[in-house]
Amino acid sequence: VKTMKKLLIVGLLISLLFSFNMTEAKRRLKKPHINGVGAILINAKTKRIFYQKNKHKILAPASTTKIMTAILALERFNLNNNVRVRRPATTREGTSLDLCPNERLTVRELLYGLMLESGNDVAAAIAIYTSGSERKFAKLMTAKARRIGMRRTRFKNASGLPAKGHYTTPYDMALLARYALKNGHFAVIVKTKVKTISGSRPGKRRRLINHNKLLWRYPYTTGIKNGYTRAAGGCLVASARRKGVNLIAVVLKSHTKYTDAKKLFVYGFRHYR
Repeated sequence: VKTMKKLLIVGLLISLLFSFNMTEAKRRLKKPHINGVGAILINAKTKRIFYQKNKHKILAPASTTKIMTAILALERFNLNNNVRVRRPATTREGTSLDLCPNERLTVRELLYGLMLESGNDVAAAIAIYTSGSERKFAKLMTAKARRIGMRRTRFKNASGLPAKGHYTTPYDMALLARYALKNGHFAVIVKTKVKTISGSRPGKRRRLINHNKLLWRYPYTTGIKNGYTRAAGGCLVASARRKGVNLIAVVLKSHTKYTDAKKLFVYGFRHYR
């Protein structure tokens, strides 16, 4: 009987000590200060939210829009399909792959140009190839968003250039990223740092460098897409993997988007220590 009492007391003491240590650990794990107007951090597998700031606030997504453009192309076409670039696609402003009218690239090459170099002309080329016009393609994008569960998102173009009625939220973009990363081809493309594809003329090549600087600044990064316009500010949808844990961070309208995302990942992975 005395032995049983001693064991119960020891067990109780261990339990109290463990509870105290856990409470102390949680107290020390302060939430990071994020400059972005909207932000969220989720577990990619469970959708558990570790951090949120204005997660349902309506904001402009800039070029993170291209995540949707990419996934629609991946779900509709063979990567080896040849696409002839239509002239309207070559007139898009902003970041560009300098596509030429009637040049041909594979869907795979276009997707690398879309997600690494963030070509607005590439986004338009994919939209026109898919739907005949960017306006019709945008309707497909919004319809897909609803099926994913993005209730506060609407698309007006394939690139993310400023447009009235083109908007999303941090939470919706996290859902989109989670969905897109389940596609193996997408996951490979968005974590690629450098890629060489066909040039505009025979014998010429284009060397693409991923604009997502977090791939170089945070070692556990696995993608996805950055963006910027004057109206939207700095935007970033990013993923990271450490010790089998996959996290997704979204930062919208921030002048320190990469720092914000890194802070979120550091904070999130500490929850698993």
